[in-house]
Amino acid sequence: MREKKRSVNGLLILTIMAASLLYSSYMKENQYMNKQLKVFSHIGQQAEIDNSLEVSTSEKFGYIQPQVVDGFSEEPIEGAIVVVPETNESYKTNENGYTPNIRIKISPDTHFERIHPKSWGETTLIVYKEGYREYVLLNLNVWEGQTRQGPKILLFPKKNQQLDQPMSIVEGPNQVWINSLVEKYRP
Repeated sequence: MREKKRSVNGLLILTIMAASLLYSSYMKENQYMNKQLKVFSHIGQQAEIDNSLEVSTSEKFGYIQPQVVDGFSEEPIEGAIVVVPETNESYKTNENGYTPNIRIKISPDTHFERIHPKSWGETTLIVYKEGYREYVLLNLNVWEGQTRQGPKILLFPKKNQQLDQPMSIVEGPNQVWINSLVEKYRP
């Protein structure tokens, strides 16, 4: 009984957090949030239900549309090259700093398959622009059937060609997933 009450409390906490984010205008209501709430509603249930959340073998895709801006002024940067190493494709930004929509194959992250399955894919972006430091974004979250407007990539000008190193950023998992992971394994 204690285990069932704890799982209900965890779900209640996640629901309250999602509602507060929606009503505080921090996050707009969309399919992305609805999908996350549906995926994480299984917290604390038996292993058979966890296994039913595994990703199928059919190919799934999501879309991203990064925007590249100057790190100081946040003015859009036209002509930056955004490379997706997993596909070896490159995209050029327009006058507003946006690439065209980029189609990304959703591949399951097998590292978390037995711990707490992820319902999204991840990709890498490398951004190049003459006069700016290179930018590497790792673990960019991509959701099946969703078009993500962003991320906003801040490029900073090079000051000294020899000393400027590429900037690297790692995007963490969605906070709803993190919260559900914490609740799932809470002693």
